Amino acid sequence: MISRTIAFIAGACAALSATAASAESADWYRGGWKTETGNPRIYEFVTRDRAVTGYTCTQCADGTTLASLSGTFDEAGGIAFTVRHLNLDGSLVAAENLTAKLSHGKLVVSGGQGEQVTIKDLRGPTPGAYFQSILPPDAPPVPILKPAGGGAGGPPPPYVQPATWRQLTEADVAGVWIGFGVGMEKQYFVIRRDGDRLFGLACGRCDNPYTHGSLENFRITGDVLEFDIVHEDWGDGKVLPFNRHVKANIAMNELHMDARRPDQSGPGIVASLIGPIAIEATRGNIYLP
Repeated sequence: MISRTIAFIAGACAALSATAASAESADWYRGGWKTETGNPRIYEFVTRDRAVTGYTCTQCADGTTLASLSGTFDEAGGIAFTVRHLNLDGSLVAAENLTAKLSHGKLVVSGGQGEQVTIKDLRGPTPGAYFQSILPPDAPPVPILKPAGGGAGGPPPPYVQPATWRQLTEADVAGVWIGFGVGMEKQYFVIRRDGDRLFGLACGRCDNPYTHGSLENFRITGDVLEFDIVHEDWGDGKVLPFNRHVKANIAMNELHMDARRPDQSGPGIVASLIGPIAIEATRGNIYLP
C-alpha cells in the first residue's frame, strides 16, 4: 500500500512538472519573432491578459507587406490569432487563422500555408548608453555603451514651429514617416488603415524584431494626434512591457512629437518625423543581407 502511494505521488509530481514545463507565461511570447530560415517574416505580439494584438510583415520597411493581427493567449495553448491582409484603403483582402506555440525556445506558427519556425533575434536590441530591459526572461542582458567623448556639447537650438498646425484627419496621418538615423539604422513609422481604425509599426533597423514596436490606440482631436508605441520585449528602463505615449502635431510634412514612458512627468523623446510617404511608394524596400 505504501509503495502504491509513493508511486502515485511520484506520478502526480511528474504530471505537474510536465504541465509546468509546457505552460509558459506571456513574458516568453511577447514582442518580435522572425522566421529562422526561408522567406523573411516578422511577427510582433502585444499581450494584455488574454488579449493579443500586433502585426506581421515580410520586408518591414515596405509598408505594403504590413498586416494587422489579433487573437487570444493561453499559457498552455499559446496564441491563437487572425492576420488581416489589407488593401491600401484598409479594406480586407483575406483573413488567415494561425496559432503560435513555443517549442524548445522557438515559436512555431502553424496554419494557413503550413508551419513556420520563428526565433528571437540573437543580436538583441541596439545597445545604447543607458540601461535596457529585455524579454524573454532568459535573454542575455543588453550591453551598456560608454557615451561618446569629445565635442563642444551644449543644448540644441530651441524648436521653431514651421507653420500653423494642420487640423488632422486619418488621411493626414496614414503613410510612412521617416525618423531618426540613416542607412541600415534608419527608423520607419508605418501607419495603415484597417477598416475604420489606424494601426502601425515603428522599426529601425527593420530586419531585427527587437527594434520593432507596435503602434496602437490612435486618436485624433483637432490638430493633435495621439498614439502609443508599445514596448513588449525591450525598452529603456527596468519595467516591461510599457506603452510610450505620443502626442504630436503635423505641419509642412513634419510630424513633431513628444513620446513619454508612463513614469515620465517632464518632456520625453522630443523629435520630428518627415512624411507621409505613400505606402505604395515603399514597395520593394528590401534590406541588404
